[in-house]
Amino acid sequence: MLIYLAYGMSFVLAMMLQYGVFSRWMILSGSPDLVLLLVIALCLHQKNRRFWILVLIMGGVVGLVSAMPYFVPMIVYMAVYLASLSLKQRLWQTPLLGMFLLTFGATILANLLSIAVLFVQRIPFVFSEALVNVLLPAVFLNMFLAIPVHAIVRELNVWLYPQGAQV
Repeated sequence: MLIYLAYGMSFVLAMMLQYGVFSRWMILSGSPDLVLLLVIALCLHQKNRRFWILVLIMGGVVGLVSAMPYFVPMIVYMAVYLASLSLKQRLWQTPLLGMFLLTFGATILANLLSIAVLFVQRIPFVFSEALVNVLLPAVFLNMFLAIPVHAIVRELNVWLYPQGAQV
């Protein structure tokens, strides 16, 4: 119960920081996605079997708040969860490398899905400008913020899952 409360509070804090502070922190037209980084770090460090339910809830909340259709964050967050299951088995000693790989892939997936939704809705845009002005700066900013988010979530998990004395 304490785990869900801590994860929920960290999600609410990340949402407030995302929409209050980090949405205005831009390079060109790309901004970091702090909630996506939190979900990636939580997926890499989680130890619950039913964590996918919490991931779906987080994706639904972000989908309701954002201007994109609600299914876009849900698809991205579930893809992150499934990829993290695979990466945890292969890169179990280097979770920071997994954080970087998932951050890179999830940022590209989220932005490409957003571009695809804009294309389907027939909203005019230039694809090359969307890649250069939005996608690449968003990847850079997310990679920049991946290390502190990973460190905070790792410390949160050390506090939630105590392991006894370290020798």
